[in-house]
Amino acid sequence: MPMNNYDKLGLLADILKNQSTEQYMTKDEYEQINRLTESLLAENQTDPNLLQALQHIQQMNVNNHQPFENQDVTQWLQVLDNTTLT
Repeated sequence: MPMNNYDKLGLLADILKNQSTEQYMTKDEYEQINRLTESLLAENQTDPNLLQALQHIQQMNVNNHQPFENQDVTQWLQVLDNTTLT
């Protein structure tokens, strides 16, 4: 059964929370974040805050391959928690 956008956002949030706690991400987690953000961005999200957060997550993920800053993760999680999908 394919994942819906709520599931994708939930999984993305879980990975980000884990990375924030552990200050470490595996190669598989980086790849999963990339797949999730690509998939969500392809869905033409209408929430501009979500769109911006997903683009930033993807950009930071692709360019750095290092754990995200806690400040960024906190901000992204707030956006994900406040998102209402259409």
